[in-house]
Amino acid sequence: MMIRRALFNTLLIAALYIAALGALLWYAHTSIKKESQKQAEYILENTALRTDNLLTEVETVTRNFEWLVTNNMHPDSLLEYSNRIVELNPNLNGCSITTEPNFFPKLGRDFSAYTVRHNDTIETVMEGEYDYYSKDWYKNPREAGKSVWVDPYDDFNEAGTLYSTDMIASYSLPLYNADSTFIGVISTDLSLPKLSESITDELPYEGSYYMMTGKSGNFLMYPDKDRLIYHTIFDGVNPRMHPDIISLGHNMTEGKKGSMSVNFEGVNCLVSYQPLSKAGWSIALVCPEKSIMGNFSSFVYITIALLLAGILMLLYYHRRHITNHQAES
Repeated sequence: MMIRRALFNTLLIAALYIAALGALLWYAHTSIKKESQKQAEYILENTALRTDNLLTEVETVTRNFEWLVTNNMHPDSLLEYSNRIVELNPNLNGCSITTEPNFFPKLGRDFSAYTVRHNDTIETVMEGEYDYYSKDWYKNPREAGKSVWVDPYDDFNEAGTLYSTDMIASYSLPLYNADSTFIGVISTDLSLPKLSESITDELPYEGSYYMMTGKSGNFLMYPDKDRLIYHTIFDGVNPRMHPDIISLGHNMTEGKKGSMSVNFEGVNCLVSYQPLSKAGWSIALVCPEKSIMGNFSSFVYITIALLLAGILMLLYYHRRHITNHQAES
């Protein structure tokens, strides 16, 4: 009878221990996840602000030269301004000042003064003939009648005389003469790799990374370089198997802000995302939950070990108590 009672008491106390520790672990897990989410959102907010400041800087530089360009529409002047814009602004990868067809008849149908930065070298040329006018960096501001950001693209062209070796994003400003007639475009270029380098220096957890998407969900920043530009967050994703990724993609392309759990390639991640105020892009900070909860896992193991040790000690105490009682009897 005494043995049964002792066993019952042991099991009851163990159950209470387990319930109490379970509640403690649940609370600790929830608290760590909430704090991690706050930290990720704070870091992302700062990163988005730095990115927006960089884009604003590009816009300001371009607008500052608008008056000079429209009041000095001469080939030599445009070549000089294109060079000066890049030379005075180290964050810029290149600049083109391109006119409407036959603006300078003596020079042929096309005219574009183009400057590109290659490491420490800046080169300026009058570009060779190719179809500038169908390119988004020229066509979009012409049709919109206002300045626009163009999603990153590959600048390489076999017909042109000079090109950037980096993927570039362009801020394009339409030019008008005194009669409000469209005469051309100033397009300033931002190197995508350099943009990535400037904002990936602050990562909170091992394995965490930034992801940036364009207006259509195309990857502008992603660890897998092969998926940049020409692939979107929706490509190859089964909506039934990965509704979380589809939901994240829609939230980012719709300019929403928030945090959610997403499984990327078998890895559970906490993703915080928000739109950039410029360019219509969205940026996200992806943090593997395994890294976030790394210290918590150690805490769980220690807690379980202490729980088992406590139960064993309790069993030992009851066994010794019963043995002593039987000896006295």
